[in-house]
Amino acid sequence: MAKFNFSNVLGGAVFGSLNAFLQQGASKDGYAKANRYEVVINLPTGAPSTGELAGDDATQAGVRQLLSSETARRISFRCDSISIPGRNLRTQMNSNIYGPPHEVVQGVTYAEVQATFYAGSDLAERYFFEQWQKITYNTRTHNINYYKEYVGSVDIFQLNEQDERMYGIRLEEAFPKTIGEIAYGHGSSNTINKVTVSFSYRKFRNLASEGDLGGERKSLEDNLSDIFKNTIKTQLLSRVPPVLRRLF
Repeated sequence: MAKFNFSNVLGGAVFGSLNAFLQQGASKDGYAKANRYEVVINLPTGAPSTGELAGDDATQAGVRQLLSSETARRISFRCDSISIPGRNLRTQMNSNIYGPPHEVVQGVTYAEVQATFYAGSDLAERYFFEQWQKITYNTRTHNINYYKEYVGSVDIFQLNEQDERMYGIRLEEAFPKTIGEIAYGHGSSNTINKVTVSFSYRKFRNLASEGDLGGERKSLEDNLSDIFKNTIKTQLLSRVPPVLRRLF
């Protein structure tokens, strides 16, 4: 009678499981990687005209820059880190029943989302969020503007190895609540400064379950090319006299 070799059976099972694990990781869907993500900042859609919004020319110019979708796109591209937030069901123990008590849901709460962005030498990234914050109030009278005038949204996508959007959420009615400090020091000569922003929002929704992940996504090369071309165009137009800019 042949002797049963348990180690061979166990070894085959382990090898098969390991092989399946590796195949899953190499497939198109694969595993979610922390460095495969995309952030899209959608600016406030109900912002009033700059004349009603700001109390000085500098603020008006900043708001005009903020309302540029190209600026928002460039800022989004420089996002170094961000998190998909959790959701907490607020509960209370119900003891007015016969037998063991149980928890009942009373509401839902969402945590703030913190993101960091690589900063250019002109700190345009920080300036961008400062101007967004200025939409919340009139800088001269300090009157608070209407809620719908300063809330936008932020989309966070999980990408696969082919840069395809596999999952995504949208932070709805979002605005930059807190802009973090930027630290300096002579011992940090090789450190790139980052702008830290905490977003407040009302809720988030799952874009994947709603089939709203967006259309065809541009490649990294196309995104860089578009940003470069638009930056050059902006720099050239800034040197053209205002009376001639209407021709462009």
